[in-house]
This record gives sequence, C-alpha cells and structure tokens, in this order.
Amino acid sequence: MNKLLSEFARDNFMVFFCVLFLLTSGCVHQSSKNKTPKSSIQSDSLEQAKIVAEQAWKLEFSEDFSGVDVGAEPENIFILDGEYTVQKERADNKCLTLPGTPMGDFGLLFGPREREKPLELNFAFFATKKGRRMPSIAASIGGVRGYRLRLNPAARNIVLSMHETVLKQLSFAWEGDQWWRIRFQAIPVASKEATRLQFKLWPKAQNEPKEWFLREEFDIEYMGGKCALWGFPYSSTPILFDDIAVLSNQ
Repeated sequence: MNKLLSEFARDNFMVFFCVLFLLTSGCVHQSSKNKTPKSSIQSDSLEQAKIVAEQAWKLEFSEDFSGVDVGAEPENIFILDGEYTVQKERADNKCLTLPGTPMGDFGLLFGPREREKPLELNFAFFATKKGRRMPSIAASIGGVRGYRLRLNPAARNIVLSMHETVLKQLSFAWEGDQWWRIRFQAIPVASKEATRLQFKLWPKAQNEPKEWFLREEFDIEYMGGKCALWGFPYSSTPILFDDIAVLSNQ
C-alpha cells in the first residue's frame, strides 16, 4: 500500500512539474512575443510629445482679409503708418497691400496683449525687386520695440534684434516674385529670465520645413505683447501681407 501511494505521489509530482513547465514556457514566450523594443517606445513617446506640443498652441488672432471690402482698412488692425488697404492680387485673392510709393518704413499693430504666454506670429508676404533695388519686411513679437525679425534681401541677411540691439545676424538669399511664409516664436524659459527665439521661413508653394531656421536662447527677460509687421518698399513695388495669425501656448 505504501509503495502504491509512493508511486502515485511520484507520478502526480511529474505531471505537476510538466504542467508547470509548459505554463511557464508559454508565459515567457508570450511575454517575449509582445515585448516592444525600447527604441520603438522612445520613438513613439517623442512623437506623442511633439503632437501634444503642437496641439497646445491656441489661436488668438487671425485675419485673411476675405471679409474686408476692397480699398478698405481692416478694423481689427491698427495701422501705425502707411497707406495699407485691402486689394485683390493677380490670383483674385484679397490681401493687405502697401503701395510701392512713397518710400519709407510703414508698420501695423495687431493681436492680443499677451505678456505671460509664449507667442507665435504666423503670416505670408509677397514682394518683388526692381532692378537692383529690393524691398524689406520685418515682424515683431512684444510690440514695436519687442523681438524683431527683419529680412534684408539687398544685404542677403536676416537680422534678429530687440530695442535696436542686434541679437543675431544670419545669411539668407531671398527670391522675389513669390509668396513666402514665416513662423516666428518667442518662448520664455528659466522663469522668464531668458527667452528662446525661433523662426522658419519658406516659399509658400513648398512644404513647411521640419527644422527651425534659427532656434536659440538669449539672456533677455521675456516680454510678450502685441505683434507688428512692417513693409519697406525700397524697390517702389507693392508689398502684400496675408493669412496673419497670432497663437499663444498655455
């Protein structure tokens, strides 16, 4: 009897061991099969973070001039100087137009007075040269004395400044007779004791570049506020602005 019980216990132990082995092997195999490579997880996380960051930007102001009468001044834009009016361009699209004469610097102010949040100024422009004479345009965040981005086609450069102090100068070869688009951002960092400025510009007919043309932090206190645009018709030809937008980031 004892011998039978011993053999029974031994047989049951072997069965239990085999079942345990099979279950363990199956679990390990399943775990290994479902395991996602670490590099893939990191890639997905970075992509998700990028999507969230893009979605965090909120539209604060926009104007495409489609609802403004031809020959009129937009009511939601304060013209500092210059004969800016809404006109139809050759593609039958309404846009804000600065005539080629007289020559000078002519600006306009618009958007919310957001002083605490990161801001983006987004717009399109069209200009042409005449002989060796070339126009110029500028954009700023934080009012007329804020962070200013100026495109100087004649000097083949872009100048980033604040309060007339040059922060950065970069080489750039502009080509006229086509629409260009600009995204310009000012973002506070280090408890607003510093500011990251970044921008990109590209021909409107092309896809937006993935990389910023400039992305750099400057040791200047963050200052938000309204946005501004300027046209400098040095070539005696009109300068057009369109699809103006101001965005903030929570």
